[in-house]
Amino acid sequence: MLTVYMLMTAQADPQILNDHLKLLYRSAIPGIAVTVAASAGLAFGFENHSATNDKLLWWLCLSGLILLRSLDTFFWLKRANKGILGSQSDLYRYSVGAILTACFWAFYCLFFYNKLSIEELFSALVIVSAMAGGAATILSGNKLVSQTYTLLLLAPFSIQMIVGGNPAHQMLGYLGLAYAFVMFSIAKTAANFTEHSIKLRNEHNQLLRSMEQQVIQRTQKIIELSQHDPLTHLLNRRAFIEAANHQFTQIKYDINYAIFFLDLDGFKQANDNFGHNVGDEVLIEVAKRIKQACQHDEIICRWGGDEFIIMAHHTSHYRFEELAIILKKCINVPILTSQHVIDMDCSIGIAMYPEHGQSISDLISLADLSMYSRKEGGLGDYVMFSSQLKQKIKYEIHLSKGIAQAVSDKQLHLVFQPIIESSTGNIACVEALLRWDFEGALISPEVFIPLAEKNGAIKEIGYWVIEESMRKLSALHELNQGLKISINVSIIQFEDINFVNKVHNIVNQHNINPSDVHIEITESLFSKDKLKLINMVKGLQALGFMISIDDFGTGYSSLSVIQDLDINFVKIDRSFITNLQINGVDIVKAVMVMSHGLGYQVIAEGVENQQQATTLTTLGIHYLQGYLFDKPLEFEVLKQRLLSHSDEQRSPALLSSANS
Repeated sequence: MLTVYMLMTAQADPQILNDHLKLLYRSAIPGIAVTVAASAGLAFGFENHSATNDKLLWWLCLSGLILLRSLDTFFWLKRANKGILGSQSDLYRYSVGAILTACFWAFYCLFFYNKLSIEELFSALVIVSAMAGGAATILSGNKLVSQTYTLLLLAPFSIQMIVGGNPAHQMLGYLGLAYAFVMFSIAKTAANFTEHSIKLRNEHNQLLRSMEQQVIQRTQKIIELSQHDPLTHLLNRRAFIEAANHQFTQIKYDINYAIFFLDLDGFKQANDNFGHNVGDEVLIEVAKRIKQACQHDEIICRWGGDEFIIMAHHTSHYRFEELAIILKKCINVPILTSQHVIDMDCSIGIAMYPEHGQSISDLISLADLSMYSRKEGGLGDYVMFSSQLKQKIKYEIHLSKGIAQAVSDKQLHLVFQPIIESSTGNIACVEALLRWDFEGALISPEVFIPLAEKNGAIKEIGYWVIEESMRKLSALHELNQGLKISINVSIIQFEDINFVNKVHNIVNQHNINPSDVHIEITESLFSKDKLKLINMVKGLQALGFMISIDDFGTGYSSLSVIQDLDINFVKIDRSFITNLQINGVDIVKAVMVMSHGLGYQVIAEGVENQQQATTLTTLGIHYLQGYLFDKPLEFEVLKQRLLSHSDEQRSPALLSSANS
């Protein structure tokens, strides 16, 4: 029982145990074959009529044991081929079978000792000695079994020969006993070597598995980094294109797909005002909400910045329009960050396959255009691409191509709107306004300026405006030496790092004093790279240029801009002048109070009636501009207006006749 217990508690590691069993069971086949052949030889190979029946009974019992061991070996190998690991019970069965086999051989040697001829005795000794020698290798998978097996084969038989009283046998007994202990030692050494080899092999395999696992984990991490946005963990642009194109290859003819292009409204302001950490929190939360809204195997991507793209297929659960409404509602819920509660909105554009486009790139472009049409004043929760929108886009593309050639085709010209000094009624300045005559029609600046900014033509156009303005101002100075000119500058022009030097060179070429030139910028200009733009504006001021802030009170951060820059002029937006009798007058008063402290002068634009002019003049507004005085004038008409002003000096009381 002690032996059985020791066998059952050996090799706690399942894999090591299985390796031992694999070695034992696979080696059992030749061992069983040798046992069958040797037992048959001893049982039937010698003529000994006195022990024939006993030998037959012994052989039958041993053969029954061998059959059981053969069946056990067969079924174990069958399970092993299926990948099933061996267990302690398998080791128990094998060990019991091997030790019982040794016991049968020991019994044969002891029971038939006095009945065997010298030839049989010698044959038995050779057989058990050979089997003991083979056991050191065949049973090396288990040290206890191999040593026990060896001793059972040789020790009892050798002792029997020593104490049997036959001097001839005694020498064989001593040799057998010595051989038994030698084989015992060899069995121990072989078993130890086998055990060490198995352990080393398993340690090596474990190391390989560990390394493979690390490689798999790192490969997965690399795949994760290469395919997913690190902030939101959505697919990145490249992975989305691959996934969407793969999905397209699986499309059935009766299934519709759509691309949703989603852009956050107001994200940039939140990011700039509260910091990039808060902006990141917003993007993470928006990504979570998009995933919550998309519950039907949609492919979701962070396209870049605050833009997201979704590829969805038509299902029985919702139409594409319903998904857009769900997305809108989810994102409109206030976002709670670590420090702020932020209201966020979004613009969504949708393009469908196959109705609107046949490829992912086309659908993304069309959805993008649809989104921008919503962002630029479209109504509703989303904009679905349509034939009307397609025509509008085609027209805008046509205009975009046209405005790119407007300078070279000489289609641009300037008109000028006077700015009146309220204290004298004189024309103190003129604002240069751009006009584009395209294919026989005048295109509104509100239409072509954004197009020129998008396609980059605004830079060439901007320098043309400055060049033409200086040329016209030089001519106007012959009529009014003190006249100033105001020029609107696009934010895109400030992207040119040489902008300040170029403007200065143009002004010098026409012998114009920089102080006669008012560079007019909007507050929204400073929603970009504020520090860079402030430095460029200060560079212009250092050269003598005057700086005007247009549309004051409606832009990015009015007070911040006024504080950071030594502004020369502020233009109050026409919306406040229109509502002057409601609450606009309070805005005007506030602006005037600040003007006294900060040293800038104020221009009111959009003055359209005498009551507004009188009120503004009474409030101390320095300059007035609007249809009450003049609409934008062609250059020759402006010259005539200046000639009439040079002949007649008007006072504030005469402003009522300014438009006569």
